[in-house]
Amino acid sequence: MEFDGRLLAWVALSALIIATPGLDTALIIRNALAGGPGASTMSALGVAVGILAWATAATLGVGVLLERSSTAFTILKLAGAAYLCYLGVRSLFGRPPDHAPARVAGGSTLGDRSAWGQGFFSNLLNPKTGAFFVTVMPQFTLAGDPGIRLVLMVAIFEVMLLAWLIPYGHVVSRLGRSGLGARVRRFMTRLTGVVLIGLGARLAFERR
Repeated sequence: MEFDGRLLAWVALSALIIATPGLDTALIIRNALAGGPGASTMSALGVAVGILAWATAATLGVGVLLERSSTAFTILKLAGAAYLCYLGVRSLFGRPPDHAPARVAGGSTLGDRSAWGQGFFSNLLNPKTGAFFVTVMPQFTLAGDPGIRLVLMVAIFEVMLLAWLIPYGHVVSRLGRSGLGARVRRFMTRLTGVVLIGLGARLAFERR
């Protein structure tokens, strides 16, 4: 299959979207500071699976339902906003870890399953992700394109996403455990909590 201009444009757009700070970046920062590079990596994998689920749903027509049904869109949007606010509140008002990188705010262990689930559900409950694959991705395809082209487009997005989020989480984790000290870690954890709450509020009140 020819790697034509449309695919190159898709790569450029994907890079721009992935590198733009947003929900995924905030979640990676939160879990990198709370649970270290392992937690941030698992969260990045959860994000990737959530995006894959949305891409599959969009291909099967589920995304079209969200575009056409304001009720379904609103329900999913509010559920996603509530989940983001929940994560933000935990970071903002909990007790950030000082010397135990495997613990999150509130003292509970941030295991691989929890970190993965946070990445997965933060994307699965975000209808904007589904809308992206329904409205934007088709603009880079033409009638008669083979199915493998869609698979390649999604695969490119996923690989670029992981190539950005995983190293990002490792860098944040290392900085959080450097000479910056516990006060900076606490500040960054709570700042990320504010960002997550803000993103949740924005999602709740944002129109299509």
